[in-house]
Amino acid sequence: MYLEETILSVLNQNYPNLEYIIIDGGSSDGSIEIIKRYEKQLTYWLSEKDEGSYHAVQKGFDKCSGDIMAWISSDDFYVPNAFFAVAEIFETFPDVKWLMGIPREYTAKGSMVSRITLPWSCWSKYRFYTCDYQFIQQESSFWKKEVWEKAGSCMDLSYQHAGDMELWTRFFRHYKLHTTLATLAGFRHHHNKQKSVEFRQEYMRECDRAIVRELQSKSIFQRALYFFLRLVSFILGPFFFYDIPILNLFYPKLFAIPKPINYDFDTEMYTRRNQMVKLPPLYLFKRQIHRKMFKSKN
Repeated sequence: MYLEETILSVLNQNYPNLEYIIIDGGSSDGSIEIIKRYEKQLTYWLSEKDEGSYHAVQKGFDKCSGDIMAWISSDDFYVPNAFFAVAEIFETFPDVKWLMGIPREYTAKGSMVSRITLPWSCWSKYRFYTCDYQFIQQESSFWKKEVWEKAGSCMDLSYQHAGDMELWTRFFRHYKLHTTLATLAGFRHHHNKQKSVEFRQEYMRECDRAIVRELQSKSIFQRALYFFLRLVSFILGPFFFYDIPILNLFYPKLFAIPKPINYDFDTEMYTRRNQMVKLPPLYLFKRQIHRKMFKSKN
């Protein structure tokens, strides 16, 4: 239903080093005709019966040779210039290997509904392992190929619904997840047999299963630490998530949350800084004045 819009959101990036692979599960709904319409602009495409969506993702990544990896479902889409923003951030910050944009959600007609914002979308393995994982948005996530390789270069096909979240647990073993304030992609809500809606409870159970597996592999000391952090999150979490000044200073440090990557319009460069809390602008003497309550260092 939305496949062509998804394809165009990739091709219209006009990214010069694009390696675009499409894996279809043997559709009989007209998808093949749409894919063939753009096959000259594709690196590779395949349509055959598979063992589920994550099996299709595995097939695609097996054909991938690029340095930056990502996947997107046929319902969702990338925003213009997303690939250039991702490439620039990776080049600017060599230590950043795994990146996510601010999660965005869209209506069936494509209207943006921003329900997930900072600081909710700043994750760390400590947040993740204390079951505070809702949700790292798959379509907004990009990573260097070395991350995929260290995680085993595979999807766990025993996960039918939360294969993405299972993959993040393996990423977190080796790398931090960085968040950019840029919008990179969007998740589309609709009612046309959307798996994330129909199988939400199954998805959550698989998320819990992945977390339990990770915790069981930790030492007793580490498990005690995560239990302690989970208790702390009940106390400090509201200060962080509702962005209460001063009181939220400890949460990012305790949970080792990386500073968000923002765009500085003065230098026209991406920069890492803590979130700035601003007072409303004033209009004095025919001039708009912005006052900052807190001035962060880059």
